[in-house]
Amino acid sequence: MTLEVSALTPQIKEILGSMAEEISPWFFANMHPYYFRFHPEEEIKKHILAIISGRLTTDKGIISLESPCGTRFTFITPGENKSALIKILEDFKEKKIQTVRMYTSLDGSICLSTFQTYKQVEDLEIKEELNLELDNFFKEKIIKPEEKEEFSSFISCANSEYLTRLERGRVARHFKILKSLRGKEEVYLNIEPEVYAEESRITIAMNNPPSYGLLLEIIKIFFRHTLNINRLYLDTFYNREKDITSLIISCYLKCTAKELEKDSCLLNLQEDLSLVKWFFPDELEWFAQEKNFSVKKVFLLQASSEFAHQYLLKIDPYAYTQARIKAKLIAYPEITEELVDYFYARFSPQEESREDLMAVRELNLKKSLAELTDEIAKNVFESILLFYKNILRTNYFFENLFGLSFRLDPKVFASFIKDEEIPFGIYYFYGRFFIGFHIRYRDMARGGVRVVRTKNLEHYKMELHRVFDEARGLALAQQYKNKDIPEGGSKAVILLHPLGDIDLAVKAMADSLLDLIVSSKDSPCKENIVDYLKRHELIYLGPDENISPKHINWIVQRAREKGYSWPQAIMSSKPVAGINHKQYGVTSLGVVVYMEEVLKFLGLNPYEQEFSVKLTGGPAGDVAGNALKLIIQKYGSKARILSLSDGHGCLYDPSGLDHEELLRLVKEEKPTSEFSPARLKSKEAFLVKADTPEGVKIRNELHNKVVADVFLPCGGRPDTINLKNWAKFLTPEGKPSAQAIIEGANLFISPEAREKLQEKGVLIIHGSSANKAGVISSSYEILAGLILNEQEFLELKEEYIKEVLEILEKRARDEARLLLWEYKLRSKKEFLTKISLEVSREINELSDIISSLLTEKVGDLSADDLLQEQVLEYCPFVLVSRYKKRILADTPARYRFSLLGSYLASKLVYKEGLFWAKRIKELEDLYGFLRLYLQKNKKIKNYVQELANPEVREIVEQMGSNYLALKEFLH
Repeated sequence: MTLEVSALTPQIKEILGSMAEEISPWFFANMHPYYFRFHPEEEIKKHILAIISGRLTTDKGIISLESPCGTRFTFITPGENKSALIKILEDFKEKKIQTVRMYTSLDGSICLSTFQTYKQVEDLEIKEELNLELDNFFKEKIIKPEEKEEFSSFISCANSEYLTRLERGRVARHFKILKSLRGKEEVYLNIEPEVYAEESRITIAMNNPPSYGLLLEIIKIFFRHTLNINRLYLDTFYNREKDITSLIISCYLKCTAKELEKDSCLLNLQEDLSLVKWFFPDELEWFAQEKNFSVKKVFLLQASSEFAHQYLLKIDPYAYTQARIKAKLIAYPEITEELVDYFYARFSPQEESREDLMAVRELNLKKSLAELTDEIAKNVFESILLFYKNILRTNYFFENLFGLSFRLDPKVFASFIKDEEIPFGIYYFYGRFFIGFHIRYRDMARGGVRVVRTKNLEHYKMELHRVFDEARGLALAQQYKNKDIPEGGSKAVILLHPLGDIDLAVKAMADSLLDLIVSSKDSPCKENIVDYLKRHELIYLGPDENISPKHINWIVQRAREKGYSWPQAIMSSKPVAGINHKQYGVTSLGVVVYMEEVLKFLGLNPYEQEFSVKLTGGPAGDVAGNALKLIIQKYGSKARILSLSDGHGCLYDPSGLDHEELLRLVKEEKPTSEFSPARLKSKEAFLVKADTPEGVKIRNELHNKVVADVFLPCGGRPDTINLKNWAKFLTPEGKPSAQAIIEGANLFISPEAREKLQEKGVLIIHGSSANKAGVISSSYEILAGLILNEQEFLELKEEYIKEVLEILEKRARDEARLLLWEYKLRSKKEFLTKISLEVSREINELSDIISSLLTEKVGDLSADDLLQEQVLEYCPFVLVSRYKKRILADTPARYRFSLLGSYLASKLVYKEGLFWAKRIKELEDLYGFLRLYLQKNKKIKNYVQELANPEVREIVEQMGSNYLALKEFLH
């Protein structure tokens, strides 16, 4: 039988016609009136045709439509098939969505969802046609006349689709919501029962929404709370001037006020939705779906499982993977619930019989674990219990969390820290696509915050294995480096998942830290914290890798909003009211001073003799860029800069890279790849970009192969030179490719590699000495922040920074000369890095002794002129001349005693040497000797002023205090 087209066509038309007659009236009767307002006629036709052609209502299939430009998508699913909608949202979670329109038909048979993804170019002509319509908002007094400028700004942030479908009440509501959200990061949530008959509205809004999976998680929350969506509208707004995206989701639910408020549904729903910006589900969402866990409880399990991972990978990284740990929690849900119950007993602010309940729940938990035969699972649960028992504070029970934070007792990791100092305090952070640690080595500490970005999941997993050790290693290096300042060493490391948003991660970490350290005179922490620490914590931060000026400003402002006592001091390198490291080159100043002293030690006067240098870190970077600038400014043509490498490529010229071209790159903050090839001088010179495997290989090996007098590693990842590859730093003849290395970058060389290179005769200045000027600068910024407001600082900023730079140069030179003097005294048989660490340890130890001694013996400095003079001597003169009383009264007492400890210890060691410092620690009456030394030091200063001969003056100044103090003390 042969089918003819002419015969079939009328039959098909008849079938389609009868279906159209059936479906079209049904469609118009069952779709919400707003659907017809928001969708143009042509699109409505396509939707009806799609339903007809798919017979969706009978066949239970899914229909999808895509616009020719590939930016608009419509999905029509069976109304009762929630999993179909979830699948669609799963597929869309990586797309950047601009608008969503979602409708369930009145009879519940279909759900029609339209997604608009971002267009490359906005249709600005549509916006120009709005003027007449927008005027009506003011004529009809929907918007107040005095709000006209703000309203115009709001409209300028809307997209073209939003503006072509204006509905005045809706627009006015959105304007007021975004106005209330200005400058805020919290999730806006407004639940309005029965705004229409049997229809309640929930509005969710936020600035800077996460780009990955947000709508998916919101829909899942609604479904878990058995709430059915009648319609949903998602709109985004982009403020080009401030680079801020805002989002508003209006969700209309098919429920009455009574249904919404029953069984605490409303409170639980509010808590879950308030976290959608800061939480992302993983496998542990199973507990929400199957065990009715709240989002916050799942969040806790995520943080707990990652702690277990960090702890157990040190025992066996192969047995205790992330996936296996989570699988064990799911495999034994009853024990997992017992763990969470124990956590609640220990930390819930509402718990009245805490100790008794904790004992009962711990006993039940231990019984369950004793019966468990799965050893891996048992170790997982025991490590989480260990975690809970070593938490001293947590922000878990706060409302409007940005992330989870836990102040840990550092002894929890003590078994893994051998032959090194145990940290004073550890903070652990967990949030949306990030984890982090803040580790410090003294009660009052400062150190940078760095974000480690990852390219893919494999990279992330690799970094997960070392994030704690990286934070601890950097904090310890900072402790050695901070020997000259009141604050001990600390470091925060945030590890970002490849799907993570750096801004959200930094804000979550900083906000959750503030949750735990904001205090008052009457209490060391906020009221709703169950506090096992029971004392105030003074912590100061600074910028490190991937921290931008906008992050610095946000953290300072957030500290002010949350009531931190010294918001101006919490973050250094503030763009305006601070000492910007990059702008003033503070770290590089110290590195170059060390380089100069080492070159002189090697018999090269850099002002008179030519010398060669190679660097890592690009001209756009802080340390490398400013080092280049300082070297060229100070030594001119005597400096031959042979090579330079950064993330973008590398440069090499045996005749020396062109100074003028390097300064251009520094000024314009351009990478090595932007160097003009025409400015290369030698035939052997080259510029290689790191955009090919071969280019990356050349870049990675250049710092080893180029032969120079001195090497300045001013950028690069930790352990770039390590035990496996250190020998590549040698020439084919087995000699070092540089006589000296000044560590501008922290941990660029692993400890084992340092030893190997020093055995080969390389002079290495440890990073704790070489780049300490940066932390000293930040400390002086903290000092100003403790005393001055922003305007007061700006009034004296330039003079203050000028004096700070002079202090930095003196501190770097004092230590450089001490190190090289000690190296000579020891017949060059001890490594410089060993001497450097010895100096740091001696100063830190003496500082702790002096600080504790003065706190005990003096207590109050207000009546002690001698010690007040030392506090003021530490400060820049311009600060003392204007704010002497504030320095002595407004700074925290702990800060003043810590300042005295560090200042006196470093002054004594640099002036009198290591041997002398070691001896005085053993004195029975150290306090009496210190006072006597300071009195004689004051007397010597008066003598020195009367001496005409500069050489005699220097000798008396260097030796006099020591001689007079010991002479009187011993008699």
